[in-house]
This record gives sequence, C-alpha cells and structure tokens, in this order.
Amino acid sequence: MPVPLRPFGAAGFELPVLGLGAMDTPHSPEAEATVRAALDAGIRFIDTARDYEGSEYLLGSVLRERPAAEVFLASKTFRRTAASAQYEIDRSRQVLGRETIDLYQLHDVSTPEAWAQVMAPGGALEGLRDAVDRGAIRLIGISTHSLEVARLAIASGAFAAIMLEYSAFYPESLPVLELAADRGLAVIVMRPLGGSGRTSAIRGRMVRGEAGPLTPANLLRYVLTCPAVSVVIPGARYPDRIRANVAAVEAFVPMSPAEMRELERAAAALYD
Repeated sequence: MPVPLRPFGAAGFELPVLGLGAMDTPHSPEAEATVRAALDAGIRFIDTARDYEGSEYLLGSVLRERPAAEVFLASKTFRRTAASAQYEIDRSRQVLGRETIDLYQLHDVSTPEAWAQVMAPGGALEGLRDAVDRGAIRLIGISTHSLEVARLAIASGAFAAIMLEYSAFYPESLPVLELAADRGLAVIVMRPLGGSGRTSAIRGRMVRGEAGPLTPANLLRYVLTCPAVSVVIPGARYPDRIRANVAAVEAFVPMSPAEMRELERAAAALYD
C-alpha cells in the first residue's frame, strides 16, 4: 500500500502524508544519501529553514541532481520585519535553486510579542505577502510552540498552513489542530516522535526489548489517526530511518481510542 495522500488544507491539492523534517539531516555522515532515500521513497514534502545550519544547502545540492523531482519545499524565517523576511526568502531561493518556494513560514512565532511584531505594519507577514505577489513564494505559513498564538494565527485568516507539535507526548494540541483544519489550514505536525532525545531513548529501549507499545511506528500511527493532520515531518539523519518511517506509514491503520490512551501513558512514563 503506498503512502496515503491527504489534502493540503484548502490549497486545492494533495500530498503524501509523510514528509521529512530536514533540521538535523545535514549533521549526518549520510546526509545526501538520506535526502536521496526520501526522494526515492516518494516523499514530496520537505521542511527546512534559513536557520537550520546547512539544511537548505544540502537540499539544494541534492535537488540540483534531480531537477525533475516533484518536491514541495517549505522553508522558514526567524526575521520579524518585512524587509529582512524578503531578504531571507531570496537567499532561500538562491540556495535551494528554486525560482518559487512552495511554502514559506514565519518561524517559531511563540510569544505575544513575536506575534505583534510579525503582524504589524512593516512586519514579516507583509514581506511574505509581497513575496507571493512577485512570485517568490506560493503559500504563507506559520510555525509556533504556543497554542495561544496558534489560535490567533488561525483566527487571522492570514495563513494557508500552520506547523504545530503533536504526539503521544504532547496530545494537548489536538483541539487546535482540529480547529485549524476546520478553518481550511493545512496542518503540519513537527516532533511526531517526541524529539530527538526521546527518539534515542525509545530506540535504546527497543534494542533492550523494553519498548512495549512505545515505538516510532506507533507514534506515527498515533499522529496520523487524527484526520486533521495534513503532513507529518519526522526528522531523519540516515536512509534506514526514512525507510522505516515509510514502511510504518504504508502499513497505517488508525488507532483505537484505547490504543491512543495506552500510548500516551507509555510516553508519559518514558523516563520513569
């Protein structure tokens, strides 16, 4: 069974539900092989950012080898003014080798102060809107670690996509994900496996035969059981991680509520 497709919010197209978060990929000795493995496996959504050291450069290098690859590229900027955000967009286009970047996101807008900055006249949102007008980017998104800011972003009507954390370790964002989907936003889930530290701990327990239900495959099942999720972006530093994630999603069967609660309990007890 292939990786399922889901609508990307109200944007009018579908994407495979499994993407790649490329923040840590450049720090691997198999970085290029990992990106190639993702492309070979049919992963089309790849997320990066200007401040992810080496990430845009890595993706640009590999994608120049594959000019025909149908990849939906998403990048992000921490800059909070229109002028500085536009500068970052043009740097991203140059490094990634793309005339138009599919999705550009305001990065980690997680405080009321940051929200006010990006939304003000002359703020970063204005710069992203200008970039859409000149064909530099296609869609505008936002990433946040604040459910309060997420609700403001959804209510604003300014964004085509929102990136939030959601997992068995962090289930409290579920109502906000559902609200975003109801309003037509694409929902991108970061840290679906709980983050690199937790993932390493889980893999160590698996090696010792102590994992129980708490496995990367089940964590992906948990996230994808939510129909509001458009795409999930686990990080990967090695090709075998790509292949394992693809196999888990190809075999996806939604979890029952009882299975979800069991996984949440296991997640809460990881470090006990």
